[in-house]
Amino acid sequence: MGKINFTTDEASILQAYKLSSQNPTKWEDIDHDLEDPLSDLLTSQSNDGDGDPLGLGGVIDLTSLDAESKMSVLISSKSFDPKAFLSAVHPNATYQDLAAGINHLQSSIDARSEAVRVLVEDNFDRFVAVKASTDALYAEMREGLLSDKAEFATKPLVDYLKRSAVKANQVFLPILENGAKTQKLRTTLGVFERSKFFFSLPGFLVESIEAGRYEAALRQYNKGKFLLDSRPGQLLPVEAGANAGSTAQQKRILDKVWANVEKVMGEMKALLLARLQEQGRSVEEMERGIEILLELNVPEDPIWTYFDSQHKRIMDRMSTVYKTGVSNIDATKSRTAPELSTPNALRQILGAQLQVCIVALESKAPEAVIAQAGGHEVWQVIWDMIKNVSEVMVSSLPNFWKIARSFLEGKFKRPSSSRRSASQCRQMALDIIKLYINFISEFFILSDVLSNSPTPNSPEHLPSHSNSLTTAHWLTKILSEVQDCITEIGALELGEGSLVKGLVESVRWRFQDILVRSWLRDANYMYALESFTPDVSAPFTTLYLSNLESFMRHLATSAFKIAGGISTDSGSGVLRATQQNTVPPAFVSKITKAFLDAIYAVLDGFLVLVTEEAPPGVGTIVAAGIPEGEGKQELIDLRDSNTRLLLVISNFSHLSGSLIPSMLSQLENALSISVEDDRKALMKAVTALDKTLFDGYVKPKAAAVAVILQEGILDKDMDWYETPQPTEIRPYMYKALMGLVEIHAQISRVAENLLERGMYALVENVAQDALLSFKQVKRFGMGGMLRATLEIEFMHQTLARYVSPSAAKTLSELYNKISQAYARRPGDENLQGNLDSVKRTLAESRRATGIEFMCFRAAKDKSGKVKKEKDEGRERGKDRGKDREGRADNST
Repeated sequence: MGKINFTTDEASILQAYKLSSQNPTKWEDIDHDLEDPLSDLLTSQSNDGDGDPLGLGGVIDLTSLDAESKMSVLISSKSFDPKAFLSAVHPNATYQDLAAGINHLQSSIDARSEAVRVLVEDNFDRFVAVKASTDALYAEMREGLLSDKAEFATKPLVDYLKRSAVKANQVFLPILENGAKTQKLRTTLGVFERSKFFFSLPGFLVESIEAGRYEAALRQYNKGKFLLDSRPGQLLPVEAGANAGSTAQQKRILDKVWANVEKVMGEMKALLLARLQEQGRSVEEMERGIEILLELNVPEDPIWTYFDSQHKRIMDRMSTVYKTGVSNIDATKSRTAPELSTPNALRQILGAQLQVCIVALESKAPEAVIAQAGGHEVWQVIWDMIKNVSEVMVSSLPNFWKIARSFLEGKFKRPSSSRRSASQCRQMALDIIKLYINFISEFFILSDVLSNSPTPNSPEHLPSHSNSLTTAHWLTKILSEVQDCITEIGALELGEGSLVKGLVESVRWRFQDILVRSWLRDANYMYALESFTPDVSAPFTTLYLSNLESFMRHLATSAFKIAGGISTDSGSGVLRATQQNTVPPAFVSKITKAFLDAIYAVLDGFLVLVTEEAPPGVGTIVAAGIPEGEGKQELIDLRDSNTRLLLVISNFSHLSGSLIPSMLSQLENALSISVEDDRKALMKAVTALDKTLFDGYVKPKAAAVAVILQEGILDKDMDWYETPQPTEIRPYMYKALMGLVEIHAQISRVAENLLERGMYALVENVAQDALLSFKQVKRFGMGGMLRATLEIEFMHQTLARYVSPSAAKTLSELYNKISQAYARRPGDENLQGNLDSVKRTLAESRRATGIEFMCFRAAKDKSGKVKKEKDEGRERGKDRGKDREGRADNST
């Protein structure tokens, strides 16, 4: 059994269903037997496989074309259209391609003509046979079909024409009847032309609504409603004497048209109600929409629709922005948090940040550098979050309140009273402000200024590795954003004064806490900035003091700004005027305490600089206080703790004498207060710490010299009673003095300003140690007394420049001790001669060691001060000689 073929062609389908195309748009009943439009298409079904006649390789795809398009494309069709063929088969062919196609087509035609000629030549005998057959056929037709009896074959044609006339009557009579109806319709349209406004009203309303001309639509609607209610006869006139049927027909027409009008107006009402719930609309546009809806008397109260939707939208928008901002902050904080692998990692990170930021304070644009320091990514997203939440409220609330205030003044009232109180719209506005306050309070953990509750921890969302300068910058910027927002809201006069004022004060108080915590933390790490680089502008100090002053001044100023001491107006750029305000006492107390605590923390850092190892990367520096042009630059080793100790003590001198008093005076002037008691306590602590550091340097040095003196004085091989008259000074004294020379050289090289203070203290300690050692000698002989006197006098004269009154008193006690311990023996009568000999030995020793101990001599100047000091020293030497002689005589 063969397979059943279900495939059909398009022509068969169209002929079977009497359609003109496979996609008819209306009912069709076409008789293809009469019109024969498918003959070409049926003929072409067998030629679907024909190639491209132009020879360009195009494929003639007939599957996607309708019947008419196929007949215009097929070259075998009678209705073939070259233009349609080219657009369908070769839409992208170039001129060159078409020229080549013409040549190919001409060649094809020539080839077909030649084929026809050959066909005729090969079949000439057949043509002759056909001619004979045709002539025979014609003879037969003359005798039959074309005979006179058949009226030359016209009789059947006449019959056909008669039948056609009958058919024509059946076809064209309805058309003529429809023409009559058309004429009647034209007459009716002429009547309706006078009511053109009413019938075109729906279309006009649609156009006006689409163009946003709602007032025009309302006017035309009211006009149409008035005409419909008062003058229906004018809208659709009825001839006199018309029956009841015409009147009913008129009413049906008017009702149908007006139903379309009401439908359009219902769409406009829905559109206006939807616009009341959108954002970004101007106040004028919203008010106009509310007034139109009120005039249309919609079931919903448009004013409360506006209030409810806008209130919910603003609240939801603020909540979304806040939650999104907090999520971004946490993600940024987690992404940028440094790895604190060691206990000192945070100190190193903050130290590096502070170094860069403090240096930037001396530049023209420090804020650009400070704002980009550690943790700025987190601060940026925090500021963005605050700004975005503020913008949502500031961009929406003024319009909301403007319409609400108009409503409270009696505008937008419906004729029928609403059960909702008009004051509820004010509460809605206050709810928006309270939500803003709640978000700020929740994020920064705000508290009242005068609250006695313990200070809460820093907000968890803030960066922990941000230095205090960067923190102060961003806190000031965030506070400014909050203030600007509150200023704009306050201008609305909502009656929220206590709310927004309390928010600003709480934000200031909280930001003050955050800044103080960061300030004190960094003050404890400030010592990490000490690189011991000399400050050329302040001899014998390091740049650390200058950095410290900049650090304290900047943070104190920032705290002053946050407290409200400096405020700016709402202008922008250079137009933002600043004014100084009175700072509340609570803020003054907090700033003062933070300032003093920071100074105490910095003072503790000085001890760390001395006790810890040298900072990383620190080796040697040029000695401070030496002019560069004198060629005396000398490198000092900072790895030596004594060197660092001297530099710290030198800084302390400048700190206590100039820097701290200056900073405290600036603080007093800025805050208009007096910190005299705190100043005294601070200076007392500075003095005590300075003494601790100074003793930490002097006492070990003095102890080393004391050991040398003790070993020389209490030498077990030394018999002070039996020793002969001295002819030289023993080496231990030279060794002790050379130790002082080394100390003198170190102090001169590192901190020359401490030289006198250090040497005075050393000489006092040495004198005291010498006295203690000699007190342990029970008795002196003549030689022992002269030797002790010679050695002590040699030390006294060598160090005469640094002998303080206290040291002179100690030496005087030492001489008395030697004199009192002298035990006279027979043969000690020539005391004066022995003393003269000792003086000569002393003078020779002084001359011999003049170069070694030249550093102990006073520098020469043009005023003759040194000569005067020498004369005074010589007189004191004579007096001491006389005293010793007198004591020797008394002991005799």
